[in-house]
Amino acid sequence: MLRTVGSSLARLVIVLASLAPDGQGQPSLPRFEDYAVQEAWSGPVAPVRLVTHSERMFRTNLTNAAKEAPNFEGHYRITFWGCGSVCSAGAMIDLKSGSVHPLPQHVGSTGWGRWIDCAASFENTGTDFRLNSRLIVDRCGMNTDDNGVNHPDTFYSVWEGTRFRLLAHVEAPRFSK
Repeated sequence: MLRTVGSSLARLVIVLASLAPDGQGQPSLPRFEDYAVQEAWSGPVAPVRLVTHSERMFRTNLTNAAKEAPNFEGHYRITFWGCGSVCSAGAMIDLKSGSVHPLPQHVGSTGWGRWIDCAASFENTGTDFRLNSRLIVDRCGMNTDDNGVNHPDTFYSVWEGTRFRLLAHVEAPRFSK
């Protein structure tokens, strides 16, 4: 994506134009069904493996979440917890192996930053995912218009078995203050 374009709207158009067109010539964004999984896992849940200090910091959150049913890609559990007034934190637990993974928008590799999913979690932000898909969609950021409505950026990432890979980043038009 070109970052030298002056207009925010032009940046959005460039991002969208770089995506594959659908059958009607419109840019298409990744869809949950494009990354479908067929797994219907119901095996025994492995104990959560808390290897690092930052994983052990959230022992209660992670072990409690692992007691719930999978909600992502057949056998993973995505969970969230609070991290202050304007951010969201969370992790993904592999219920088969017990391993813990950061979510795609994490802001660091250790400590708290490894678990921050959105450092600017305001109105209209959030994360969408499905039990039968490897796609995760994050809406994150503070970008308010003149009416005070937040327009966050949207990030489309796919789980590749060991990490998330960013597929598309759609920047919302920027509003001047």
